[in-house]
Amino acid sequence: MRKTHSSKRREVCVVTFGRSWNAVAATRALGAKGVEVITGDNLPITASNFSFHSKGFFSYPDPDKHPREFIEQLVKVCRKHARDDTDVVLMPIHTDSFIVSENISRFDGIAKLALPPYDKIKLLGNKASLARFCAEKGINTPMTKVIKDIEQLRKEAENFSFPAFLKITDSNAAIGLHKVKSPDEAVSKLEEDIRRFKLKGKDIAILQEAVPGEDFCATFLFDHGERRASMTYHNILDYPKKTGMGALRETVDATDIEAVGSRLLEMACWHGVAEIDFRWDGVNPPLLIEVNPRFWGGLGQSIESGWDYPYMLFRLAVDGHVAPAPPGNKQVKTFNPCLMSLLMLQEFVEAKNTRGELGIAIKTFEKELQSKKDHFKTLDNFSDMLSAALNPLDRLKAVKSVLDTNKGAVNELFKKRDPLPLLGLLYPLAVFLKHGKITPEMLVTGAGKSDDSN
Repeated sequence: MRKTHSSKRREVCVVTFGRSWNAVAATRALGAKGVEVITGDNLPITASNFSFHSKGFFSYPDPDKHPREFIEQLVKVCRKHARDDTDVVLMPIHTDSFIVSENISRFDGIAKLALPPYDKIKLLGNKASLARFCAEKGINTPMTKVIKDIEQLRKEAENFSFPAFLKITDSNAAIGLHKVKSPDEAVSKLEEDIRRFKLKGKDIAILQEAVPGEDFCATFLFDHGERRASMTYHNILDYPKKTGMGALRETVDATDIEAVGSRLLEMACWHGVAEIDFRWDGVNPPLLIEVNPRFWGGLGQSIESGWDYPYMLFRLAVDGHVAPAPPGNKQVKTFNPCLMSLLMLQEFVEAKNTRGELGIAIKTFEKELQSKKDHFKTLDNFSDMLSAALNPLDRLKAVKSVLDTNKGAVNELFKKRDPLPLLGLLYPLAVFLKHGKITPEMLVTGAGKSDDSN
């Protein structure tokens, strides 16, 4: 029997990973529906904490380093808000949801959750077990070889088509992802990852075929094995270019892709949210790449397009079931101001090979000094070449091209009624100033953890 929702009950949602843009999007979506949102993180600077809709902030130990202490703190916070007249929902935003799912019994009688069982997370979230599951169920994927050790990689790579992708099996946010051009490069990268991540066990990586087409992100909410919502978006611009996070996104009509994703999640009897990456050339059947058994980087895109996943997930946790989502708007584009700024900076820097042009100018100058008597003309030529090398016009044109592509897109961070989360840009800015770059790993794990990743 479905539970009825009473507007008289107080509703509280504890949201984790408050530094993330996903958490900002979830906090705003829930707050707009009258839910009292409590945000948390293990970092002191978080975008969600600045939101008008965040009614409280708490800190917790790093879940990767101290999972037991992390769970204890979540239990403590949820118990603090649990009362007879209150529904408390715990909504982990990132991979901390895996730890929560593994310890879900700790929240019995304290908080409600809508998470897939931990064994299902391990089944679809691990790239090796996902490859086997897809092969068993007849779901199309690129050619994939599960790698147990270096020797097997050498053997499999001998007759594999390159370039290819090497991926460690338990990872997220492009951590341990390499596009390799040869067997030797694949072996070298895996040796580095084994040392760096202390990889061990029977399935440490996969070697996957690089296939033509474009990347699509299909998002889902399932209610005990039944689809209740799905939408797909496409990254128009990435930072770093072509390999990073979505800086500019658009919602697309992708019925074929969503049908494949739904079939996979139905067979896994999924419960909660998930995002599935696909590669599709628009002609052949779409190929499933990997599953993120959690919220996704473009959550703001989903919400702006009319798919309010955080609130649907909240209702699923409180009421036990949720109604199918109404159709959203498939003509929406959003942009992330932080990533767009970094992308424009990258375009500005890379638009001209200043160092190369300066080198040519200097060599030409030296050669002409030795061969010509008219030193004034030599100096004049050198001045022209120097000006051409340093001329920022080409750089500005590259930046303008990014801005033109961005026209009509919705800013996913800045909202007139809730402007302060834009201060959350201080965190990625601090990462960039410290390292001179920003990678998905740095944003996910924290700036300090990436010191050995340069």
